[in-house]
Amino acid sequence: MTDAPTESATPAAAAPSTRDLIMGNPTARAFAITGDAWTQLILREAFYGARRFSVWRERLGIPRSVLTDRLNRLVSSGLLEQRGAPGSATRMEYRLTEMGLDMFGVAVMQGQWERKWARSPLQERYRLSFFDRKTGERVTPAIFDHERGHPVDPRHVRWEADEGLVPIPPPTSRRRRTQPVETDRPIIDRSTDIMGDYWSWAVLAAAFFRLRRFDEIHEALGVATNILADRLNRLVLHGVLRKELYQKAPPRFEYRLTDAGLDLFPIIMAMHGWSERWLCPDGAPLHLIDAETGEPIRAVVCDLATGRALDPRDIRWEVESTTAPGEPGAA
Repeated sequence: MTDAPTESATPAAAAPSTRDLIMGNPTARAFAITGDAWTQLILREAFYGARRFSVWRERLGIPRSVLTDRLNRLVSSGLLEQRGAPGSATRMEYRLTEMGLDMFGVAVMQGQWERKWARSPLQERYRLSFFDRKTGERVTPAIFDHERGHPVDPRHVRWEADEGLVPIPPPTSRRRRTQPVETDRPIIDRSTDIMGDYWSWAVLAAAFFRLRRFDEIHEALGVATNILADRLNRLVLHGVLRKELYQKAPPRFEYRLTDAGLDLFPIIMAMHGWSERWLCPDGAPLHLIDAETGEPIRAVVCDLATGRALDPRDIRWEVESTTAPGEPGAA
């Protein structure tokens, strides 16, 4: 796998700037809404059935003001809708819209990556498995080029950019969470400490577009140098990027994706596909293309065996022990 999808053959005269590519593509639009840790955890709990403010507060220990802000943003973005709670004239609850339900595949791919590269102590003991509600068959999530289509090989993906690729302003008033949140869910836990922040995702996007040096990443993103240094150091610490010395005096480093970093690409493809469906009503300004067939990729998370798109209403999930009976920690 290369560091990024193969470059587009777009003519040089029409080529967008690197900043436009990184901060204006469909994935960037999506991460501007869902790229912070609290939002990811709120959506995760919504898939587990959370609908009321008090339930999110109890499960996540999230500050009241932060929860209010994130719920309001999710409602205004269309992922949640507010309704009157059954049996109460005053109490309100929040329910996932079709747009919000479609985010399930992204959450599942994030959980798959997390289990492989960033397990929490809980995930060392348990794993979350998915089953079809009707057939009882196990469901294996995978990225397809479209529903009922074919699995996507990340090594054979390139992009093409159209006119209208405009950088999306970064979200305001969202600071990176500094303390991890301990939960009892074996999915989307440790990964939020690594990538639960808009600028972390922006830095990763720059890496997939083969920007490797501090100055060129800074120029492309326009982020403050202290924030960029912090995110680069965190991504190195968590094994997503690695530092390579390219100049000794003074010392200068390049930042390259590790195997764990490269394995983030299916999440990015899932988010790209979700954004195409919901955030690009006039068509996506950047398309993913199968480099071998030339066919467009409308990325969607499907069951590997059936090719059906994952819908949380059709799937049940079970927590299974990874510890053999009689071993320490066995249930």
